Amino acid sequence: MALKIARMIALIALVISLFVTVDYGINLVNSLVPELQTDGIGYRSVLQSWFGTLDGPFPEAGTRAGFLDAFATAAWVSFGIFAVNAVLSVFAWLSRD
Repeated sequence: MALKIARMIALIALVISLFVTVDYGINLVNSLVPELQTDGIGYRSVLQSWFGTLDGPFPEAGTRAGFLDAFATAAWVSFGIFAVNAVLSVFAWLSRD
């Protein structure tokens, strides 16, 4: 039972981290398209508009490098959570009845 709860929590964390990664990735791609930057590099991130997530942990978030750092960090976190999900799935498969 505890393994099922851990797998559910890890799966929810994976979905949330993938949302964050995709959101930051879209923001990075939009910063690379010059036609979308009429008055400088603007935020296109849902998380930024709701919570201001790029202001705190990434001080240079208004630059392309800042967007890349935010995306890279989110991608590595998503990869780590994916690895945890894979390990939990293997344990569940090995301990099945």
